[in-house]
Amino acid sequence: MVFIHGISIAGSSWYQLAAGLDGVRCILVDRPGCGLSDPIVGGPLRDLASVEAYADRLLSDLLDALELESAMVGATSYGGLFAFRGAAAVPERVAKLIEYSWLMGAPTESTPFSARMAGVPGMQALMTRVPMTRGMVKGALRQFGLGRAIDSGAFDDDMLDWAHALMRHTDTLANDARSSPEVVTPIKGFNTDLLLADELLSKLTMPVLFLWGELDPNGGAAVAEAFAPRLPNAELVIVAGAEHAPWIDDPESCVGHTQAFLAS
Repeated sequence: MVFIHGISIAGSSWYQLAAGLDGVRCILVDRPGCGLSDPIVGGPLRDLASVEAYADRLLSDLLDALELESAMVGATSYGGLFAFRGAAAVPERVAKLIEYSWLMGAPTESTPFSARMAGVPGMQALMTRVPMTRGMVKGALRQFGLGRAIDSGAFDDDMLDWAHALMRHTDTLANDARSSPEVVTPIKGFNTDLLLADELLSKLTMPVLFLWGELDPNGGAAVAEAFAPRLPNAELVIVAGAEHAPWIDDPESCVGHTQAFLAS
């Protein structure tokens, strides 16, 4: 199973889930420019069309490099855009697909303040140059839907140190900022040009499981219940009380549902 992480983070964000998946070979990808991966070949992606074209081919290129004819795929958040567009481009190579909570390309209920600020002209570039303190990283994680995990201790001090180190000692944030679509604007909020069309979703004919956080601030249960039926062969599980990282909020439930879906 190949896992594709969200924005400005790394593949090791999946470690708790992967550790619980007995008998599953888990490949935790650092997307190009993130974690320990080299930046995108050819330089930053400057517009939405370039990002979408890149997302269409990343998964198939990855499977080629791994010498895998097909695989199961897991994704979350921005990684969902890569997983869904990549699976629509080569559906025969994706045996099953699991989306953990809201994905970029689904409608959203709200936009975190920090994401709106990043939409101010010049602000995103400035934000990538300011050294991130531990407190700043913690605050950003809360806004993007890990508040419950932090408060409960599920996202513990070691994980916070890891996230802080990722922001301070790699170019993950800057690289993703330079090659991500304009997700929000300060006034209008979410960029509706990012929404996945029914025509694309109809190509996802493989079994799809959504493990969606009930309280995901990007889009919770109501968004999930409207979005999942648009796919031909999708199953939806609302993870009660979970936010944007349900495998951290409720690892036991997510491991159990993942194992059952992969074995079915």
